[in-house]
Amino acid sequence: MSGICGFFNLDGAPADQNALRALASPLERRGPDRTGLWKSNSVGLGHTLLATTPEARVERLPLVHGATGCVITADVRLDNREELLADLQLSSHASGIGDGELILNAYLVWGESCVARLLGDFAFAIWDPRHKQLFCARDHMGLRQLIYHYSPGRFFAFATEPRAILTLDRRPWRVNEARIADFLVAPLEGVDHKSTFFEDVYRLPPAHRLILDAEGLRVERYW
Repeated sequence: MSGICGFFNLDGAPADQNALRALASPLERRGPDRTGLWKSNSVGLGHTLLATTPEARVERLPLVHGATGCVITADVRLDNREELLADLQLSSHASGIGDGELILNAYLVWGESCVARLLGDFAFAIWDPRHKQLFCARDHMGLRQLIYHYSPGRFFAFATEPRAILTLDRRPWRVNEARIADFLVAPLEGVDHKSTFFEDVYRLPPAHRLILDAEGLRVERYW
């Protein structure tokens, strides 16, 4: 599985290339085939590729949509490619369209509801500069992971693994003892479905989407 990461400086500070590279670095063991980084203004996105499909080998993520400026990074393997290509009238370009680009096209047509049309394993983030919005989602069964940290009005970061979030020198990271107890006793998720082994570092639950914009952070179940 590939790795994804990114951040959004909610205080307007410019995205730092070194911080973005540090965020992506722990994920390169997951995605040794290629590392891609993108940043603009206060937002940075990263991707480390493990190529498991022919389309993945030709796709370059993060991917920018020229007409809208929307950008996607994704850890994804779609099972309903043919259906989506037909619905989006992209079948004639199928061989050159990766699963990440397919999700981005679905978002541009169906908006936030696009996630309900996706079948497969996925975790992705789309930056939409038109609305200054970050849109993230995780697959129905939670086979791909998305971890995040949110400091209201200051900073938001996400990654495939907590260890990437911990590279960010934003706060002293503390161990979440309740979650550790959960893990040691049994995988019962007795605390909740969002916590991780570190305080203020969260999991996006399976079948949920996350929207971050001027109104704040919203986490919603889509299935």
